[in-house]
Amino acid sequence: MTITETTGSTHTIVTICGTLDASTAPDFRNSPAIADPSRTVVIDLDKMDFLDSSGLGALVGVLRRKQEANATILLSCMNPPVRKVFDITGTCKLFHIFDDTDAANDYAATYLRGR
Repeated sequence: MTITETTGSTHTIVTICGTLDASTAPDFRNSPAIADPSRTVVIDLDKMDFLDSSGLGALVGVLRRKQEANATILLSCMNPPVRKVFDITGTCKLFHIFDDTDAANDYAATYLRGR
């Protein structure tokens, strides 16, 4: 898995390429924008090819920490196999999910202006 971060003035776009699973979840949780509880992030999942329960647990755990700090995670570009994991587990109800990163960025900017 590779993680790329693009930091803007209000939020950070985090792009995940590869697999988010038990072996890569610690790297995900320790990446700078993810580890900063007060930083809102848009996570681009277009290049994520696999997500297991450990990866899903990492996403949910980070979301909760960010919400406690008045920030959030927005998910974008979820491919069908990854979306299926969210739908089956019902975790899609926890996240704001967008079809494209531009829409997620617009929402993040609006969300952050309202805080």
